Amino acid sequence: MKEHCIKCLLEELDPAQYERDIGRLLAMMDHEQKTPKEEYEHRLAVCRECDYLSKGTCNACGCFVELRAATGRSHCPYKKW
Repeated sequence: MKEHCIKCLLEELDPAQYERDIGRLLAMMDHEQKTPKEEYEHRLAVCRECDYLSKGTCNACGCFVELRAATGRSHCPYKKW
């Protein structure tokens, strides 16, 4: 069994499962509530460097990082974005 990096986002761990689960939720989000793509990518880059990221989940708050980053009104619990 391949051991996955704990500093990965869900999309990087299993693209097929990501598309089924998180990808579907992101696609269903109201466009008005979504973070602009450039900001979304910036947020994910910050999360990739964070010590609290563990296999796509934030160990500080328990969220799925990609979902929190995609929601315009969301913020990092440690105010990194």
